[in-house]
Amino acid sequence: VVLTGGSEKPRDLPLPGRDLNGVHFAMEYLTQSNRRVAGEKYAEPDILSTDKNVLVIGGGDTGSDCVGTSIRQNAASITQIEIMPKPPEKEDKLATWPDWPNKLRTSYSHEEGCERKWSLTTKDCIGDATGNVQAALSVEVSWARDDKGQGPMSEVAGPEFEVPGDTVCIAMCSVHPVHAPMTAFW
Repeated sequence: VVLTGGSEKPRDLPLPGRDLNGVHFAMEYLTQSNRRVAGEKYAEPDILSTDKNVLVIGGGDTGSDCVGTSIRQNAASITQIEIMPKPPEKEDKLATWPDWPNKLRTSYSHEEGCERKWSLTTKDCIGDATGNVQAALSVEVSWARDDKGQGPMSEVAGPEFEVPGDTVCIAMCSVHPVHAPMTAFW
């Protein structure tokens, strides 16, 4: 018997302001949007990007899906930030497993329109007096890489700055499968 439930437990971003209205896990946003498009009912309050400044934290496929969904919902602006440095335009063809060829990947969603920023970490979500998110406080980071491409991250000396976002999607990978109810099955 093989259980292939996937990794659905989202990686959280524990920081001040994480509990503000408008800060969502990417899959909450995407799943609800898919249900809405399919005409299915859902119990959660609406998560919509229409006329909003959307901030997507995470540069992978799920983040790209958030960009595309925000475009289709007519967001006012979309910014996607990634903690890793911008990959090279062309991969190193001599790289071998486990060091797969790293190169910049641009999806159709990115081509439709968003601002992409690399080497940024988020330090805080900033809200208004009513508890709604308005922006993320960010700072540039650098990576001390060894010949294997590994090494520690450190903040770059310089000012912290705000990235506007009255809808924030946390799209930073998943950490493991959701254990219940699948494990309860056994």
